[in-house]
Amino acid sequence: MTGLSHIDGSLQGLFTTPQRDTSAEETPSGLEPLLEENLCTLVGDATGEQLIERILYADNGKHVIIGGPNPPLYRFRGRMREFRVPKKELEQSVADVQDGETVFLFGISLGEQAAHILRTRPNCKVIAWDRDPWLMRLALTGQDYKYSLGTGRLTLCLGADLIDHLPSMPDYCLVMHPVLREFYEDELLLTQEATRGGAKDGDRKWVGLGMGGVVYNELSAAVRAEGYSVFPLEVRRWDPRETRIALQTLRPERVVTINYNSEVASVCHELEIPLVAWEVDPKTDRPPTPLAGGEDFRVFTLHPKDVGQLEDAGFSSVGYLPIGVDTDKRYPLELNEEERSRFAARVCFVGSSLIDRARRFKRLFLQLHASFNCSAEESFDETSERLEQVLAAERANYGVYNSDQLLEEQFGEFLEAARRNGTPDDPKKWVAEIVASQKRVAYVSALSDFGIHVWGDDRWSEISAAVPGVHYRGLAEQGHELTCVYSSAEIHVDVNRIYQPEAIPMRVINVMACGGFMIAEHSESIQELFEVGMEIETYRTIEELETKVAHYLENPGEAREIAQRGLEAVRQRHTMRIRAASLLA
Repeated sequence: MTGLSHIDGSLQGLFTTPQRDTSAEETPSGLEPLLEENLCTLVGDATGEQLIERILYADNGKHVIIGGPNPPLYRFRGRMREFRVPKKELEQSVADVQDGETVFLFGISLGEQAAHILRTRPNCKVIAWDRDPWLMRLALTGQDYKYSLGTGRLTLCLGADLIDHLPSMPDYCLVMHPVLREFYEDELLLTQEATRGGAKDGDRKWVGLGMGGVVYNELSAAVRAEGYSVFPLEVRRWDPRETRIALQTLRPERVVTINYNSEVASVCHELEIPLVAWEVDPKTDRPPTPLAGGEDFRVFTLHPKDVGQLEDAGFSSVGYLPIGVDTDKRYPLELNEEERSRFAARVCFVGSSLIDRARRFKRLFLQLHASFNCSAEESFDETSERLEQVLAAERANYGVYNSDQLLEEQFGEFLEAARRNGTPDDPKKWVAEIVASQKRVAYVSALSDFGIHVWGDDRWSEISAAVPGVHYRGLAEQGHELTCVYSSAEIHVDVNRIYQPEAIPMRVINVMACGGFMIAEHSESIQELFEVGMEIETYRTIEELETKVAHYLENPGEAREIAQRGLEAVRQRHTMRIRAASLLA
């Protein structure tokens, strides 16, 4: 740790304190008392002092909720999970630990397991690892580890420090956190492989894989299938300094990120590590621009029209790469009677309503417009009415996306002010998401006569209550439940985002991989990837969609034949492993 000129048992003035609960008791350093006391035991050792820094520049912990009437909750893939270990489960989780062993604790969480082992097995040593610096901070805030840290009975390791312990893993007693083991899948695979005496460190070809996006798990599995060892980079929650430490430890052959991340790009450029970014998720910010000297980073995108935009932004190596599917995860299932009663449907749509995003983006548009004072004499309600005119024009004809042009006509001065002031988000993309939500709700509602079943966010329940024949089924879990949904409906329909008609959504490929029959919006991209009418069915208008749904409900044999050919096409040409090979080439 740089800048430490004294060791006096205090951290006062050494660190900038992250956001915290200002009502809690604090020391002069601004840290919680027990946290400071624990950290002070690490002072005087270079590795320990670096660990202090890494813990204290953790993010602000918005993904963790502690306090109030609820138990501690951790946000994972959009859901909140309780992660405190109850006493009975705590004792069961460490029941096999023999006194005198060296325990490797996979996931420190709130520190209960480490504290319990140290208290009940006085001759054990514990190595406590976690990916999340904020959880390590919470553990040190809530548990008194001073004696164990000072005597060496407890060793803390964070993120890529795990790599240093893999060779010794067969000699450790491995203890899993009962919840975090589900979150840290890639590290768990490495740990279990090392415990079995698998690949040696010198034999590994590392890929640092930036976390985020709906395809992360599928891409991770595909990269491993190509013969690489994967280490996840928590790019959304890690400080760039933590990313740098991870990459310095790994020295990977390359880094692959889902969506371009300028902070990761900066670290890769500094360390001369090749970077490949795959633009997958819909975004409302402006196109990224490469760092100086990073023009040769490779960028792929799901959206053919974005290739030119990325090249104009300064990237020299840009390509179109459509989505793929993990066929080990998505495949046709034979459902039992209970599963069929729960998941089966004649007509089905799976996806977000986008309603919450639409409401938020409308509010942001109006607030930003007011802040720029582009129409000084116009009231907030009058601006809202002008925006509604644009949205109404789109509702009149969803066949063509005209909002960008209409917005320039109605709000040109405001849009220019936003560009000139360098707002990170593009207000036109906010409106695009509003229109996308309008269209999706309208198309799903139009199929109410067929009794369409919808899986997605709970805003669909509002549509279900207002439109008889739209049946909201809930939010399907991404694993087995979603495969059951994809495997069981007679007809799946896709309603793409109106402003990116050429991007093929992940659900289209996933449904086909499960042997499902898909009617998707027609596009040149669909035509290039599949034989329309033979491997997939498409529609151009809402009327055509209704006609084709009715036809295939009356002729299910035709639908099954198309679905079977679609399944074969996906397996032969559109697996995630094929996409991973392109990213790693």
